[in-house]
Amino acid sequence: MVAELSRERSERIEPTPRPARLPTAPGPDPVPLLGAIPHLLRFGRDSIGTAGRLFERYGPLASIVRAPARIMSPRGISCVVANGPALNREVLTQHERYRMYALPGTYFPEASDLARARTRGGTRGRPSEDRLRPIQRTLTGLFHVNGDEHRRHRRLLQPAFNKTRIDAYRDDMVALTQRMLDEWREGEERDVHADMTELTLRIATKTLFGEDAGERGVALARMMQHWLITMFSPGMLLRLDLKGLPYSRWLDLTRSIDDETAALLRDKREAVARRASSDPHGPIAADMLSMLVAARDEDGSALDEDELVGHVGVIFGAGHETSTNALAWTLFLLAEHPEAANELDAELAGVLHGDPPTVEQLAKLPFLDAVVKESMRVLPPVPLHPRVVAEDTELGGHFLPANTELFLSIFHMHHDPALFTNPDRFDPMRWSKIKPSVYEYNPFSAGPRMCIGAAFATMEIKIALAMLLQRFRVERTRATRVDRRVAITLAPKHGLTMRIRRADGAWVSARRSLPDVRGNIREIVELP
Repeated sequence: MVAELSRERSERIEPTPRPARLPTAPGPDPVPLLGAIPHLLRFGRDSIGTAGRLFERYGPLASIVRAPARIMSPRGISCVVANGPALNREVLTQHERYRMYALPGTYFPEASDLARARTRGGTRGRPSEDRLRPIQRTLTGLFHVNGDEHRRHRRLLQPAFNKTRIDAYRDDMVALTQRMLDEWREGEERDVHADMTELTLRIATKTLFGEDAGERGVALARMMQHWLITMFSPGMLLRLDLKGLPYSRWLDLTRSIDDETAALLRDKREAVARRASSDPHGPIAADMLSMLVAARDEDGSALDEDELVGHVGVIFGAGHETSTNALAWTLFLLAEHPEAANELDAELAGVLHGDPPTVEQLAKLPFLDAVVKESMRVLPPVPLHPRVVAEDTELGGHFLPANTELFLSIFHMHHDPALFTNPDRFDPMRWSKIKPSVYEYNPFSAGPRMCIGAAFATMEIKIALAMLLQRFRVERTRATRVDRRVAITLAPKHGLTMRIRRADGAWVSARRSLPDVRGNIREIVELP
């Protein structure tokens, strides 16, 4: 889960000590008296638009502001944005030099924070050490490990994401999608973004925790959603652990998530141990958590509880949020491009004949593959991928000191006319003529830190779309306004209300009867 930041995240940036040297990447100067704050707020409010203007004026590597500033790391000293395949390749292949940081960002307590909390916490609204410590393992996982530790963790997690295991989740994806579609009715208006959120949440819960977690898994999932929403709320600016304030509620949620995840892990460990004792040579349960609990490295070592809690949070959070937005945006783009929707309908009917796709049939749906690829090119679920520079280095001919925060703009690379003809246009047919490298097109990142769940997400998105479009057609309502919101992921700001129709093929006539789309989504994608 790589990140773009919301306005609120930028607003809570604390003063940063002036480093010995700033990046030499060009950028705007600080504002008199206000310093870096206006630039950071501008980036937070509209990171896609702000980054685009910086690239246009200063080139492919630009400072958000030529002054000390930080957004995602307590040690951050400056912030730069980068664009283009060459820079993308250099950053994503040099794992030791360009590192990840924990999702809680500036809230993540390091040893010095815990030491201060031990002596001063619990008074005047300062959080105690006990209140801060759960943050160290909640929704951290692969985001917080680097170097050899990252390689070890990824090696232990990989078996849960190999092709055989992912293919085995197909039946769960089909059953849960069917359950959602059975609730839809002809003519009703639905927020399809909310529906896709519920669907991917259920799929993530079932495949991660298995049947035995049941509603406990769903409840934990909702706590994680609330945790993220609270973390990006404006009230988090006031870091006081006082009852009723957002920061205090967020600490409460962190503790609850930590406690419940640890309880689920204990139950899973007991279940895995019982299964092993009754049948030592039997297969491990199919859910991901059973596999993670049972995973052993070459030396026999396993993931400990702290590591498992962090991985569960990241696998769940990243596993449904990105798929949610990819599905919602694809439905929106198909409704606005009826010719592509008709082409997809014809392919689905010719291959599937109304049935859910098998794993083998997914490989026989090239236009579905092109639609999904094109949707994630035009509106990538994670438009900026963040890194922190581990040591003084040079990138794109510019000096970057250690602890520089770097944001790779996947969005702007996907919209580069040198790479994609008419880049702002949704055109699935282009994929029959092009084959970009993984450093030119990478919605799931690339290199050693490519999203471990990319294949899982792709299958989930394709199955849901294939089943949905064989039963229903969706159309935008006349009153729909579509604005973008970027807070880690690129999502419709106010949801996505659409009218549900039976699958009648009337995409063209339905689109012609509607007024043009309103909202700032038109700034980043070409629409009829």
